[in-house]
Amino acid sequence: MIIQTQEMQLRHFVASDLAVVYQVGCEREIVEQLNMPPFQSEHEAQSFLTMLQSDEHSWAIVTKETDAVCGLIMLAPNLAQDNINIESYELSFAILPQYRRQGLMTSALSAVLEAYHDNLQVSKFMAACFMTNQKSALCLQKVGFTTAYQTRLPGYLGGDLVQYYQYNLDEKKFR
Repeated sequence: MIIQTQEMQLRHFVASDLAVVYQVGCEREIVEQLNMPPFQSEHEAQSFLTMLQSDEHSWAIVTKETDAVCGLIMLAPNLAQDNINIESYELSFAILPQYRRQGLMTSALSAVLEAYHDNLQVSKFMAACFMTNQKSALCLQKVGFTTAYQTRLPGYLGGDLVQYYQYNLDEKKFR
């Protein structure tokens, strides 16, 4: 599945995306919000790219105008109580600084919600933001996410307070 908007396409990662994946992984502000350490080498970037390539729910955000990868969206399935069916998907996303404040992430998130709803009948999405990450929180709210709950991450993940947001298509008119 390729997801398209007027300005961009979301496609799966390819080997030639290594340089931009390395750039994303070296951006201190991005990796802090993704709760991961910055890359120390191209080898670490290659390992991350390999993981992205093997994940059918990881998307490179590519501008149609320049054909440049400007960010990423990753979705992790959360199983229902029966441990078989997918109850929801948890979103993680990042955009390179030079592409911010252009509406690209808002458009990409909306496109992902629509594509997963139409193609996979997904009705619920979740996303967590550190309390200090107001930019991502505003982006989520702009596309219709609402606050769900706050929790503290476990100590091995830093112990920071995060705000969870949810988007439930069963409760909203979509489109």
